[in-house]
Amino acid sequence: MSYAEEGKKYEADCELLDSLREHALKQTTHDALGLEDLSIYFNQLTFLGSRFPLNLNFHIGWFPIFRPKQKPEIITNLNYEKCCVLYRMAGMYSELGCSQNTVSTEGTRRACQYFQNAAGCLQYIQSDILPDLRAKAPQDFELLDPLVSLMMAQAHECIWQKAVMEHMKHGTVARLAVKVADLYDAFLSNIHKKTIPDDWNRNVEVKSNYFQAVAQYQKANEAISNGRYGEEIARLRLAKTSNTAALSHAKSLHPSFVDQLTALDQSIDRDLIRAEKDNDLVYMETVPEASQLAPILRSDMVKPTVPNFITHPNYWLVLADRPNDPLFIKRPLFDKLVPFAVHQAISVFADKKDYIVNVDIVGKNQELNADQQRCLDELKIPYVLDVIDALPAQLIDYAEEVQHEGGIQSLHDMLYKIQTMSNKTLNLIEDGFNALEEENEQDATLSRQYGKLWNRPPSRTLTHDLLTLGTQYNDTVQAAQKADRIVQAKVNNWGKAIAMLSRPASEIKAHLPSLPYDDEYHAEIHELLDNIRSKLDLLKAARDERTLLETEAKNLAKHDDISDVLLSKANELTKGSPVIKLEPEQFASVFDQHLQVYKHIQEKILTYVDTQNDLLQSITDLHGQLSLLTANKSPLIKREKAISNLESAFTKFKEIRTNLVEGIKFYSNYTDTISQFRDDCHEFAVARKLEATELSRDANPTRLLLLKK
Repeated sequence: MSYAEEGKKYEADCELLDSLREHALKQTTHDALGLEDLSIYFNQLTFLGSRFPLNLNFHIGWFPIFRPKQKPEIITNLNYEKCCVLYRMAGMYSELGCSQNTVSTEGTRRACQYFQNAAGCLQYIQSDILPDLRAKAPQDFELLDPLVSLMMAQAHECIWQKAVMEHMKHGTVARLAVKVADLYDAFLSNIHKKTIPDDWNRNVEVKSNYFQAVAQYQKANEAISNGRYGEEIARLRLAKTSNTAALSHAKSLHPSFVDQLTALDQSIDRDLIRAEKDNDLVYMETVPEASQLAPILRSDMVKPTVPNFITHPNYWLVLADRPNDPLFIKRPLFDKLVPFAVHQAISVFADKKDYIVNVDIVGKNQELNADQQRCLDELKIPYVLDVIDALPAQLIDYAEEVQHEGGIQSLHDMLYKIQTMSNKTLNLIEDGFNALEEENEQDATLSRQYGKLWNRPPSRTLTHDLLTLGTQYNDTVQAAQKADRIVQAKVNNWGKAIAMLSRPASEIKAHLPSLPYDDEYHAEIHELLDNIRSKLDLLKAARDERTLLETEAKNLAKHDDISDVLLSKANELTKGSPVIKLEPEQFASVFDQHLQVYKHIQEKILTYVDTQNDLLQSITDLHGQLSLLTANKSPLIKREKAISNLESAFTKFKEIRTNLVEGIKFYSNYTDTISQFRDDCHEFAVARKLEATELSRDANPTRLLLLKK
């Protein structure tokens, strides 16, 4: 998309954005500012999204999470970069959660918050960014739901651990534990095992079994506290089953967690031995089947928490300065660039404006003009009016053009020039022939005089080519003269009409037949003519007014810039936040207010429709009356015939003039050719005479004098 701005103004911001990305993506949880740098970069991306379209013209690539050796996934969309940055931040929050010391209550609380933030980042990707990705999401984004469940499971585990440390009731601890198990199960049920490492699946499965065992063990403790001895045994047996499944993977687990499993297993075994013995000897309660046990209620104590830097994208502007960090720039990059939403709104406004100007104003005016011209053309107006008492405008133009080009006299002058040039060409040919003939006669005389002593070829054998060429030239000129005579005939035939066109318009008009003043319909005919012409004047005035309105609308559109108004409206709608999305429809009130000036012109153009229709109908009716009155009027028929002849005479004038120009051009070029022929003939004759002089001297030196004579 073009922003009509100088790109060099933003080169520094482009370089800063590249550096900020490179720096932010190198951060780890070991750096205290790692999350802050990533959040600042994410906020810059968010602001960038308010200035540019999402589909940028450059490729953004990220390596798959669990397949780093594969080629990077590439999408040309700014939201893809935001998704991947949030994915990375979710991982960092998860690492921070895992690294906390959960022996203390405060460490457990921090870990819980980190896991909730990780889940919030992942959930925000799915709910707020992926819908605008406008491309098929890479495979990593299929993991969002299960990973949210995994983060929430670990957050709930922190709450469970805190409840254990605070010695809460067995039922409370059981409800928390079973919720943790549910969340680990949700991860396993939503994930395709081939998409994540095997140890992830194994560890989550162990965790699920462990917390199922913990929940049943805590519920068994609650049962014996309430005197439900059979239920205690049933739940201890369920706990044993789940914990045994967890211990089956003990070799691949962390030793500290194996200790937890072992301790729980020992507690279950101890309590189960005691419970079964006491029930057999004392209580003798029936041990219910697992399906007969009441389900353990769940306690949902945590939820995904979107970090503040996402919900409040300007928070980083008030962070403490980092004077030694050149990339810590407390301003949005590209902040001087007009927001993309405003560019979209400008484009929408331009479309609306162009439609009103080009369709409703210019288009409507052209439609009215076309309707008017079509009606007048069908009635042959103004020709049928002018042919009665004036001269048709086209005939006046014809007369002016004829006069401008010299009129009938110019044709006569050109004819005379052609005749002169034609005669000159013939004279040149004749002169050439005479030179050859004279030389031939002299050669014949000398040949008879010297007899056998005259041993050169006769002239006739040497001049054959020249004579043939001269004959061809002569034939060509004769053909040209024939064409000249045809043109002369055209001048003779059309001379009077062309001569009339050569005179002023007033004289042409006076020369034409006209309706006598004493004709019974003379006054009525001229009244109709005046009436029609007055209505034609009204049509022209209305057309001129519409042309001015059209020009006014075009000038308004050419200089109409509402960028500042739309920018102000955008700031009002977003209150400066780059997160709030804008749509062109939100600027509708601004569009309507600004388009009022065009709509005023549009409405004014429409007022001419009925007026023009009425005028055209009136002209049509008057034309019908005029046709009835002028029909079969002999003077008017003769007048129309005379005008038609004059119009034809103009066509003939142009045709004759073209013929004469071509004739003059022909003779001008041909004269040079024939002059060369004449010169060739003279050169031949002179050369032969010199040759004859030499031969005569050799044949009879005593007769040289006679030869010279």
